[in-house]
Amino acid sequence: MKNVIRILVFLMSISFCLSVVAGPTNAQQRGSSGQPVAEGCQTDDDKRPHDRLALEGVKVGRIFWDITIADPVVLVGRLKVIEETYRDMVRQGVTPNMILAFRGGSVRLLSADLTKLSKELQTGAIEVQQHLSKMMELPNVRIESCYIAMRRVPLEAENMIKGIHTVNNTFLSAMGYGQKGYIALPIH
Repeated sequence: MKNVIRILVFLMSISFCLSVVAGPTNAQQRGSSGQPVAEGCQTDDDKRPHDRLALEGVKVGRIFWDITIADPVVLVGRLKVIEETYRDMVRQGVTPNMILAFRGGSVRLLSADLTKLSKELQTGAIEVQQHLSKMMELPNVRIESCYIAMRRVPLEAENMIKGIHTVNNTFLSAMGYGQKGYIALPIH
């Protein structure tokens, strides 16, 4: 329970940030802890605040992101924070393990065929998909879509962008991952 509280405190401390950090490269610098630091991330020696108290003893950060935002502009901002959270964990010596679970109206933004959306939503959905493609390249990131929500759109699994895992019911995913030590964080 202490680890869950520590992770929650850590995530709340960075939730105000909305800037995204550059992706990892093979030539990584190392922080004072000796852990690899992704390019674009500051090292522990920088003046950026740390989360040592919250992360003390935490080796793996398990987060289940419960995503329902259907507005692509708002969702892009949240995806940037999720990506920064990933990078902050790496920077501070915690191995990220993240599930991004899409349900509700957000699933329509995962369609490979965006022609049914307005031009404005199409532009935003493309940006959402670009961020998700970058996140799929990161180790220990899984992206799921709820089939219950997909049936309501309607959207079939074969019409999703590549890399999305369709699950029957993301409520069951949340319950199951919670039993495995993931903390569920709402992105609504």
